[in-house]
Amino acid sequence: MTTSRLRLLVLVAGLAVLAPSVAHAECKAPYTSAELVNDLTSSQLSLRNLDESMFSSAAARLEAGLPCVSNPVPPMVFASAYRYIGAYRYLAKDIDASRRWFRTSLELDASYQWDAGELELENPIRVVFESERDSAQTPTVKAEGKVLAQPAGSTYVLDGRPLKVAEATPNRPHILQQVATADRSVRGTWLLDGPAFPAQVLQDGAVAGATPVEAARQSKEAKKKKPEADAKERIANVEYTDSGAIRVERVRPPEKTPLLIVGAVAIVGAGALYAASFVTHDEFEASTTTPQLFERQTMTNALVLSSGGVLLAGLGVGYWGIILDGGAGVGVTAQF
Repeated sequence: MTTSRLRLLVLVAGLAVLAPSVAHAECKAPYTSAELVNDLTSSQLSLRNLDESMFSSAAARLEAGLPCVSNPVPPMVFASAYRYIGAYRYLAKDIDASRRWFRTSLELDASYQWDAGELELENPIRVVFESERDSAQTPTVKAEGKVLAQPAGSTYVLDGRPLKVAEATPNRPHILQQVATADRSVRGTWLLDGPAFPAQVLQDGAVAGATPVEAARQSKEAKKKKPEADAKERIANVEYTDSGAIRVERVRPPEKTPLLIVGAVAIVGAGALYAASFVTHDEFEASTTTPQLFERQTMTNALVLSSGGVLLAGLGVGYWGIILDGGAGVGVTAQF
């Protein structure tokens, strides 16, 4: 990215500032998986194509939308979103917020390297990003005197990773989600500053703490008598056949089908863009004036880069949809 392009990005970047404390999402509308995928793809393509306005808009939507995300999100997707928000904050001259978002991104994906097609090697955003690589991997800090209050029928995930203990790495943002175990729906989302957990997800350590004897007794009682709500959840997914065998039905996450559809559409779109590049390349070969030559060269390069970006996004989203299951620990290895 040239210096002049970087200055343009700084001029058009938004001025929103990262909230320094716990914030429960006060959302006018949920931020869906489709919107998240669209904004991630737009952020990537706009960096590759040096589209300043598109990047500013997409990254701003990411920053505003993540505390309102309505579906469980894999850690690698969070890592991608945090990287783009960090770049957006840097361009808005909020270097401290930029560093904080980069730390969380590197905590989730420590081996990530920016592609030269997104950020040129001399881009100062790379320098800031790399300077946080070592400090990103720091010990977690527990909420003092508190433990997670585990509500019946749901669990907690922090930045897409299962959370059993009220602890998080300090000096960086995190997204905490309460996820229903039955259908993987999100019951609550919070933007955290380090380990500053909201009061409603915590309880005193003495309440949850139990002696080994008491814990064993509670475990035996729990096995003998299950809550009625848990029993209903099991009945909804178990079928007894005439022979006495039990057939268990897997709960299909509601976001699985939309992700598969979005991924397939993106892959088809990538093919269309690449096919269009052949037309502009032929026009480039037939150019008779210098302005035509440069115009058609630029268009051809843009179509090729765009098709590659859309293809990567489509494969990532499609893979995410394929591996997404009703159980815990959802993950994805593809990078956006």
